Amino acid sequence: MRMVGALLALYREAAGYTQRSLGEVFGISEQQIASVEQGRRPLKLDLAEKLDDLLETKGALVTAVSRMPEVDLIPRWAEEFLDREQDAIAISVYDSLAVPGQLQTERYARAVFRSRVPVYDEDKIEQLVATRMQRQGILHRKDPPTTSGSRTWRPSAEAI
Repeated sequence: MRMVGALLALYREAAGYTQRSLGEVFGISEQQIASVEQGRRPLKLDLAEKLDDLLETKGALVTAVSRMPEVDLIPRWAEEFLDREQDAIAISVYDSLAVPGQLQTERYARAVFRSRVPVYDEDKIEQLVATRMQRQGILHRKDPPTTSGSRTWRPSAEAI
């Protein structure tokens, strides 16, 4: 993600945009542009396409995003969490209005990903759902982690 962010910063500066002015063109914040450029937030493919057009980069950002190594698809801040999750003996969660990812059915997860704005394409949704279902493997191992949490809303079977 850092390499893609560095490319974006290079192309943005070459085209004469500040982070603020580039964000204004797309209706996103200066902080979001900065987060992408610093590798804290992934550049989404749909935004990369628009940036390539605006910055006249001949598809360089789309190519960089689409060929990003799998290890770079997860933000650095989440890597430690995911590593620890695999070794967990207990998981405590507080979610007031959502079913935690590890407990979601495929149908529920698909609905969650389809509700994103801007919308993911169907291939991306299927990839995200598959990854989410894979994470549930820790709940089916010989010694699964215990889970606990507080919930003010409990979904009905129809909601899931």
